[in-house]
Amino acid sequence: MSSTTTRKSSYCHTKWGAAILEWSDQTIFRLEFVGLGPYPYPASFKSDPQGQKVCNALLKGQPGYFLAPQGTAFQKAVWQALLSIPHGELRSYQEIAQAIGRPQSVRAVANAIGANPICVLIPCHRVIRSDGSIGGYSSGLAIKRQLLVREGHTQFAEPV
Repeated sequence: MSSTTTRKSSYCHTKWGAAILEWSDQTIFRLEFVGLGPYPYPASFKSDPQGQKVCNALLKGQPGYFLAPQGTAFQKAVWQALLSIPHGELRSYQEIAQAIGRPQSVRAVANAIGANPICVLIPCHRVIRSDGSIGGYSSGLAIKRQLLVREGHTQFAEPV
């Protein structure tokens, strides 16, 4: 007899804005900001208490959660490389391409990074252009700037 776990989806609040969370028990499938990209801001936003509790635990770094992003083998290789970027450090798209053994695939790497379904936890915000400029971010540059500044990269603060 096997038991199946139900995949849950809910909105939650973060210090960077609203997000959508998909999880099942301790497995996280998605944590993406809403408002840009594939998740428009809902007409009636209401966070689910259970989802909010999971979201808070994740963002506080509480152990016990397994990240299970859904994607192609190439995307998963890129996302795995992102997980190796230490807090407070940056990498370029080119460096990620080299790290996965595909140095000629910078554009494909950038696309895979843009498709990252678990923002912040799989730190796609730590990837910038080779020239040192900020690059893109699927949830918008304002959030990427906030995340980078939080990690000590004040050169990316919003211009005043």
